[in-house]
Amino acid sequence: MQEIKWCWSILDQYFDDNTMSIHIKEWNPFLKKNGWPDGRNPIISKDIMTKDMVNKLIDEIFKEIETRDDAILEIDRQMSKVIQLWPYRIVIVYPPLSDGLEITAVKPIKKLSLEDYNLDQEVLDLFKNSAKGILVSGAPWSGKTTFAQALVELYEQQNKIIKTIESPRDLMVPENVVQYSFTYWSHDEVRDILLLSRPDYTVYDEVRNTSDFELYKDMRLTGIWLIWVIHATRPVDSIQRFLGTIEMWIVPQVIDTVIFIDKWKIKEILQLNLTVKVPEWMESDDLARPVIQVSSFFDKQIVYEIYSFGEQIVVMPLGEEIQTKEKWWKLSHYAKLSIDSILKELLPCSFISKVSWDTVQLFVPRSEKWAIVWKWWQNIQSLEDQLWLRINVQTFEDLPILDIDVQTEKNGNTIVIYFPKHYVDRNVYVMIGKELLHTQTNSHAQVVVKNKNIVKSIISKWFTLIDYDRI
Repeated sequence: MQEIKWCWSILDQYFDDNTMSIHIKEWNPFLKKNGWPDGRNPIISKDIMTKDMVNKLIDEIFKEIETRDDAILEIDRQMSKVIQLWPYRIVIVYPPLSDGLEITAVKPIKKLSLEDYNLDQEVLDLFKNSAKGILVSGAPWSGKTTFAQALVELYEQQNKIIKTIESPRDLMVPENVVQYSFTYWSHDEVRDILLLSRPDYTVYDEVRNTSDFELYKDMRLTGIWLIWVIHATRPVDSIQRFLGTIEMWIVPQVIDTVIFIDKWKIKEILQLNLTVKVPEWMESDDLARPVIQVSSFFDKQIVYEIYSFGEQIVVMPLGEEIQTKEKWWKLSHYAKLSIDSILKELLPCSFISKVSWDTVQLFVPRSEKWAIVWKWWQNIQSLEDQLWLRINVQTFEDLPILDIDVQTEKNGNTIVIYFPKHYVDRNVYVMIGKELLHTQTNSHAQVVVKNKNIVKSIISKWFTLIDYDRI
């Protein structure tokens, strides 16, 4: 563990060796936080910072920017400024964006090397030889950036060419590491520079928006090894942030290792692998598809499977604490969302669907069944291929009836259906002639129908309740 040294600054008067950050607002006592991220101790000064005092401090900070080589105005907006005054990261916010002039300054307390993490040789070999697309994830103040800096020093000692992308540039890295910022260059310009200069490693602190994810993908697919820092409260969450921003099957090609940091320690390492198989909790060989297997480096067990199910991406935990029934409910829920969305565009009538292990039970009005089978069958088959599920078309007459006592009341243009008390906040299916109403009871176990056309249909045709659980 190394002490951090720097040149004198006007901010030094507010910091001691244990101070992580100071928070100043005009006409308020300034607050500073001492300690480590897992044990912060706020200390409030008795002195009030007047507006003139805050303005004077800001003037002194800007004078240092003009006279010091290690200071730079990273972000310059009308209502806010972000300054890197090594090692301080300073955020200044002006009214009316804030309700008063404020300054926040943050500095690192200690600098850790990989030796300080007490890693065994297997983990070190992973970092040195195997991990090429690394995500360093964790909650705010968990020590993600500190660990990324330790990795940079490891690779720098191996004489690797390393470049960083930061906004602001607050990574404390060796002098020969080049630091870039998006503040002055676009993603396209930084991408071009990196692809042309071909560093061995690129460190990105932090990944936030779609352009960042796209840049990560482009650089990994060209062979550049990456260390990217990303916010996540669970290890798998950092992977999920990539799903939907880049193609699912590409994810294991760009991310092979996820390092989860909590309270400045490595709590978990996940590894990704792409295979083709039948996902867990499915039975038929016909359901084989590309699956991302996420395994724990420490436990040597697969802990998640990620795959497409209809138009949804499923992230399925495989731990024993998740029961089979709950897993299947989650699968069928994802599948039903996708299937119903597609069928609404495909079918010319109302319908009800339910997903079983490898089949979709689809119920339509009797008068529409043969038109769907003959006219729409090619589209149905295409949908089966897309979903890896068989679709069985039946009629409303094949639906099981819900045998319960309900009462109805007409009140003007509204009809209220009263269900038994235990039907509070439950999904119900009401069949009215050829039409199907999917709704939910309220906190009083009632369904209130206000649509004039549906009210009219109920009056003229009456209704039947469907027992969805028995389908």
